[in-house]
Amino acid sequence: MKKLLLLLVGLLMVTAGWSQNTVESIRKRYAEAKEYARTYTGDNVDDGADFGQYYHLEARQWLPATGGHIEHTYLYYAEQEAADEVIYKPHYLWFATTRFNYAAREYYQEFLYDADGKVAFIYAYDPMTTLEGDENDMQYEFRFYFSKGRLIKALVKRKAWDEKEFKEVYVGATLKPAYKSNYNELLSASRKIRQLFVDIEKEAY
Repeated sequence: MKKLLLLLVGLLMVTAGWSQNTVESIRKRYAEAKEYARTYTGDNVDDGADFGQYYHLEARQWLPATGGHIEHTYLYYAEQEAADEVIYKPHYLWFATTRFNYAAREYYQEFLYDADGKVAFIYAYDPMTTLEGDENDMQYEFRFYFSKGRLIKALVKRKAWDEKEFKEVYVGATLKPAYKSNYNELLSASRKIRQLFVDIEKEAY
């Protein structure tokens, strides 16, 4: 019995180590993606090294009740590995951001992808929502980490409008029921954005 318990503890430690390493690698890639998005947004066509590759989509709508709706979506892509003689190598989506509003509320989302198209990380800022235990609308930040399409870490923060900093309210490898709806909506958004990229590539490249 004692040997079995030691074995189980060892397995749990190894699994935790793998998850932590995966989270760390995702954070490293995410930092690189953020730096790329900050740096390569100009239109310098004279120097390929400084010419960022991305699609920028803008939507403008007048919606009933909420008025003007503006949405900016950036799709950052890279070249897949291919034979050297291939001139136009296939692309894959590796990072996407979207910023949009409803009335005066502004939302922001980020999606980091693996080369095979699976989402690796999701960040989302929700300016006004009420979840389980909230007495009033709160601002939320959601962070979801994935390994081969499987959720390995969820991190949720929130703050009231009169607070300066977000406070951590949940962190774990599983998902609380209170956050399931937000999680499903963001996961669906990650798939729609990737499909949008695929459809654009068919016409533009």
